[in-house]
Amino acid sequence: MVRASSPRLTLALLSTSHAVIHAQSALMPLIYPIIIAQYALAPSDIGLFIAVTTAVGGSMQLLYGFLTRHVARPVLLGAGQLLFGAGLVSGGVAASPGQLLASISAARVGASPQHPVGNALLSDVWPAQRRGFAISAHISGGNVGTVLVPFVGLALIGAVGWNATLALFGIPALIAGSLILILVREDTRAYRAAAREAGSVRGQVRALLGRSDLRLILVREDTRAYRAAAREAGSVRGQVRALLGRSDLRLILSASLVAAGGRGLDIVAPFMLLYMRGPLGIDESTTALLYALLLVGAVIGPLLAGVLSDRFGRRRTLVVYYLLSAAGVLAFLAAGSNLWLLVPLLLPFGTAVFSESPVLQAFLADRAVGPMRDVAFSVYFTFAFGIGSFWALVVGNVVTWFDYPAAFVLMAASYLGAALLLGRVRDGVARGAPAGTT
Repeated sequence: MVRASSPRLTLALLSTSHAVIHAQSALMPLIYPIIIAQYALAPSDIGLFIAVTTAVGGSMQLLYGFLTRHVARPVLLGAGQLLFGAGLVSGGVAASPGQLLASISAARVGASPQHPVGNALLSDVWPAQRRGFAISAHISGGNVGTVLVPFVGLALIGAVGWNATLALFGIPALIAGSLILILVREDTRAYRAAAREAGSVRGQVRALLGRSDLRLILVREDTRAYRAAAREAGSVRGQVRALLGRSDLRLILSASLVAAGGRGLDIVAPFMLLYMRGPLGIDESTTALLYALLLVGAVIGPLLAGVLSDRFGRRRTLVVYYLLSAAGVLAFLAAGSNLWLLVPLLLPFGTAVFSESPVLQAFLADRAVGPMRDVAFSVYFTFAFGIGSFWALVVGNVVTWFDYPAAFVLMAASYLGAALLLGRVRDGVARGAPAGTT
């Protein structure tokens, strides 16, 4: 018998692996100005680079609603980390933008299980009244990996070059993936019993290829309600239809699509750094300091937002944070190169702009109860990362055609649009969700 790991151990290891992923995401904005100069690229080319790599990783998200019914979630998470690390090491030998694009795309595929699979696993092993904390700690743990990157990454780039720095960032990922595969476990008794009754592998392959509406065997979880509901859940296709048929879940998903126009590490951070290093003319070391302030906010913000959402409700917290994010990006634009304004601004702005995502995910977990939760997270991150690639293209081209201020105004508008959508979610909670989650 293989017993599930403790919730604390699971959270600690998933947060560590998330930190490794975010460290790479924070490193790339430091690399973009270098490759712009090295390969004579434009801001729209960086937008295209972000769009392609985000789309590759995002296209994988929907598969996990299916794969988690076949493969244990720790295996998906650990193997993904190994592929992520291998992609970064490959980027260390990239000699052209195309090779770098391929390497980062492979790394994005490896990182793709982290959000849907990791959050679904944490939602099951942590009690509902602590779910906001668990998911926010997972996000904050990821952001811990970003805080030292402006200084460590910049120092390494200066010492060994950006290629070797990228490869060095892949080594912790290989270690994290190995630890997850070794230490994180789920209770697999029901799975093994069902496997013994299922017949030969050849027969199962024939059945797999012959049917499109399979009722798939689920790995047993610790939560009794989850196991019982899983037996009644039906096909993934049916779960997706049910998910999209609910107005509250559609509004949450729509808010994620709109707010992606101002996503932290994929949209805000890269274009802020390009703006500070380019039109504002701020030097490299000062830009690194300002970037670090932004990323410190990314660590403390999600934890604070998670606790507030557990106490005051998800929707209320989200609307407030969207409004603060819109105000923050407009204040950044108004501050220009004035360090007396930028220094006190970027920490609270980072606290706001990096905090909505974990609370939105907790809101989704509250509303999509039982086996629908795995499918809901897969759809959510497919939409979020898929639309993220679209937004990267849009923002990059807005910068090229209209300059940076127009792009930042567009980001602020995306936050306001998401707040309006969530304002339409009705009060009350889904069956099985904890009180205080509206």
